[in-house]
Amino acid sequence: MTANTTVDEYRETRRTRIALLIGFVALTLAVIAAHGAPTEGYELSIYRATPLPFWIGVGTATLLGLSVAVWGPGTKRLGHAATLLTGASVLSVVGLPIIRGYYFYGKGDSLSHLGWARMFETGGLHPIGMRYPGIHTISAMLSKAAAIELRFAVLVTVFVFFVVFLVFVPLCVGAITDVNPAPVVGIVSGLLLLAINNLGTHAVAYPTTQAIMFAPVVLYLLAGYVTDRGEHRRLWGDATAVGACLALSTTAIVILHPQQAVNLLGAFVLISMLQYLYRRFDREHAVAEHRQLYAQTGVFALVFLLWSARYDRVYVAVTDIATGLVSTTTPGGAVTSRAASLTMLGGSLEEMFVKLFGVSLLYVVLAAVLVVAVLAGSVARIDEDGTAYVQYLVLTGVPAAGFFVVFLLANAKTQYFRYHGFLMALVTIIGAAALAIGLDRLRAYRSRRLLSIVVAGVLVAFLALQMIALYSSPYIYQPNPQVTEAEVDGYSAALEHRNESTAFAGIRSGPRRFVDLYYGTTTQAAEQFPWRRNVVPQGNFRNGTLERAFDGETYVPVTEADIERELVLYDGFRYNEAGFDRLDEEREIDRVQANDQFRLYYVDPDAGGTGNLNASGAGGPNASGGGAG
Repeated sequence: MTANTTVDEYRETRRTRIALLIGFVALTLAVIAAHGAPTEGYELSIYRATPLPFWIGVGTATLLGLSVAVWGPGTKRLGHAATLLTGASVLSVVGLPIIRGYYFYGKGDSLSHLGWARMFETGGLHPIGMRYPGIHTISAMLSKAAAIELRFAVLVTVFVFFVVFLVFVPLCVGAITDVNPAPVVGIVSGLLLLAINNLGTHAVAYPTTQAIMFAPVVLYLLAGYVTDRGEHRRLWGDATAVGACLALSTTAIVILHPQQAVNLLGAFVLISMLQYLYRRFDREHAVAEHRQLYAQTGVFALVFLLWSARYDRVYVAVTDIATGLVSTTTPGGAVTSRAASLTMLGGSLEEMFVKLFGVSLLYVVLAAVLVVAVLAGSVARIDEDGTAYVQYLVLTGVPAAGFFVVFLLANAKTQYFRYHGFLMALVTIIGAAALAIGLDRLRAYRSRRLLSIVVAGVLVAFLALQMIALYSSPYIYQPNPQVTEAEVDGYSAALEHRNESTAFAGIRSGPRRFVDLYYGTTTQAAEQFPWRRNVVPQGNFRNGTLERAFDGETYVPVTEADIERELVLYDGFRYNEAGFDRLDEEREIDRVQANDQFRLYYVDPDAGGTGNLNASGAGGPNASGGGAG
């Protein structure tokens, strides 16, 4: 390459370089702005609490990165830079709880998983004694190796699985088609995180979600394994490096979550059957020429059976589903119940569908078009191996679709949305391939630059619609599952100093998750805690007769999150403002512990307002370390 060529190339790409520079500067300033505004307490919405400069910077960086990537920067290096900018911009949103210094992110199951991880760290439970110890083991090892707190290690582990998903989705798209837009479209499609629906999959420590994020790894290694016709160096006999990696990946997903592993195991069985049929009836087809998956399917099945058959919970789950199928319950009862609640809050099921599944529906259409085109004949930009891989992906969705229907008919709460999440991971890959092929065809038009800006704008709009529904927030009528340090300290002090004969009852839910966190999820103390699920009756709470709701002395913990959720988000739908005010006014109720995020009340129907702190067994007013508030 001559000096003149280098100079000419630089001049031609000068605007592109300036655009990328502006994008990286905007992203850097955005992250600095978010990190410089750490959380100071509970935030009902992480979106509203995050400074506006962060959103402006991320939006600018994403738009510039996508415009350059879709338009075609002229050099491979600039293309990689544009892709990196786009990916880093959206990942900064995914990593917001870490950037803004959240103590922990994820209530409900996530706190129980943190309790399990603590048991691993302290030696109270061995990983082999748990059904899905994957993320707990990784977090405990990361905590020890990096000398960071376990709660933070869990947040990092969740983030890393999102990165894994982002890396392997475009690789899977590349296994279908090698058109120029495939890498960037694959990355953008992965960034949409269509598999997160906030019903059965969540952006928190939730093994089902992490298993789905890992599924593209298995699918990509599957593509490499079946297309290996002996060109790669063998390790021993017929064993190859990619085969060993595939066996390790299927083992890993069993450990991450057996429920999602069943989807892939069923897919392996179906793919093996498809290979057998093509070898029997159409030996000229690419599938017939692919490496047989029989041995890998056998290894996968053996690992799954050896691991899962040991747990009684597996048999209980099968029994529960069978019972649900033969019962007279209405399918989708959980959705029907939520629809009724949404209507009372001023929302609607149709509105929620658009917010949660609007972009997903567009990708379903794209994926369906490509699948029909592939099955009907050949697609010019997909070779024989890519065509076969699309068939494999379609078969991969069959078991998950079947389980979705079964769990829906069995009215298994929102379990069927876990399978929806898995299906959307497949739709992401196939839909991205369809979109990449479409963009490659449009590149032939002369108005390429204008077209690239329009396409980039559409993709940014897709990202915006998905990102504002990624986290639980008032936008989707759900509270932010943030856990503050003061909240954890308050519960810890309450459990440490409690009178063991006094019951607990929580607002909307019992203290179960914090009991799991404090004692360890499956310790004897946690499992035998007698008031794990006790709830404050909303009728008594609203009409000021809380002392009549309980048979005896009762602790009622109230957090700032409870107040924000019930009064601001749900506008007193179940627990009203007057009820919270009465907690500090009724003679039979004493506040025995408090900090700025947590208050513990002691309800004694027979006390008559004596205010005897010692009787509660909760310690003095400074028991939580936060002083009386």
